[in-house]
Amino acid sequence: MKIYKYDLLDSTNKFIKTMENIKEYDIVMAKKQSAGRGRRGNAWTTEEGAGLFSFIVLEDKNISIEEYGKLPLVVGYSVLKALKKITNLDFKFKWTNDVYINDKKISGVLVEKIDNKFVIGIGVNINNKTSKEVEHIGISLKEITNLNYEIESVIIEIVEEFKKNYEKFKKGQWNLILNEINTLNYLFGKRINIVGIGEEISGIAGDIQEDGKLEIYIGDEKKYFNIGEIHIKK
Repeated sequence: MKIYKYDLLDSTNKFIKTMENIKEYDIVMAKKQSAGRGRRGNAWTTEEGAGLFSFIVLEDKNISIEEYGKLPLVVGYSVLKALKKITNLDFKFKWTNDVYINDKKISGVLVEKIDNKFVIGIGVNINNKTSKEVEHIGISLKEITNLNYEIESVIIEIVEEFKKNYEKFKKGQWNLILNEINTLNYLFGKRINIVGIGEEISGIAGDIQEDGKLEIYIGDEKKYFNIGEIHIKK
């Protein structure tokens, strides 16, 4: 595992795609990003002190592209497990791949497929102070514990945790991962709106299903979604 460190990049995902000799699990990390993006193209902006990094994994031809639709959940779960090991805090998994604590987001993931590989971008609030614009929805490790963390060590722990879970995933052990994700399901039982699907749906969130979809109870019926932006009703 090789680590490439930069003070400023427009996006670690964008940059890693241009690297010709990048190997599986090599890491590109930046102190700051000028054009970081999350799912659905949402901006991911942070103050210095966050863990901003990307790495690649090679596609396994024995796994269908439909199965790979679960990969973002495996990544988010791995971030949660790594942060739990480091801090022993009570993190929750917010479908599809965010990590939450104290009802605030601490990490987000972006997975992109390029040719025969997947580019995995992760942003984790570590030592940074969340900006005023997002402090009502975001939080960092330091803001919770009042401790400073070695950012590179946190990043390595996350990648190592993902490697273990990706091997489980490739060996057909997705259900083991899913069962634990559902014990940590932040949305379960919450009244939510789901948007970005051509209409707005309101209901109560249930479990995450074997195919990675979120179960939502709408009146007397259940529906299942694999895309959409979730808003929790207060």
